[in-house]
Amino acid sequence: MKTEKIKILPMEGCSLIRFGASENDVINAIGEPDERENIDDEDYNSEIWYYDDKGVTLFLDEMEDEGLLVSGIELEDDNCELEGVSIMGKSIDEIKKLAEKAKFGEADVEKEEWGEFRLSYEDKLLDFYFDESKKLISVSLGME
Repeated sequence: MKTEKIKILPMEGCSLIRFGASENDVINAIGEPDERENIDDEDYNSEIWYYDDKGVTLFLDEMEDEGLLVSGIELEDDNCELEGVSIMGKSIDEIKKLAEKAKFGEADVEKEEWGEFRLSYEDKLLDFYFDESKKLISVSLGME
């Protein structure tokens, strides 16, 4: 059985879940996570939810009077698409062309300490991570 594509929706989330979704919204939409990591700080409370089989990681932050809400999404699944194009495994140049066509704004490329390359579009709060051979391996989405 073929799985439905996970559509990346800059500034909104993805087709699985949207930014601002509550814990219950997430569980109803995609089920319980395989693992939860609690990040308890004196200034804020956050959790990271891992969905290993889906290649999805959700970041939930405590919002005043609203509980934990989805504030970030990381996608590592081969089943991701952006602007109708499957993107995993694409080169930096291919993603740049796609982003230019979609008018994502100015790009910033940086090599991370751990060896991956990061292509960022700050205007859209999107980070694309590439392996040493410069092939896309994950996408990180943020909200304002």
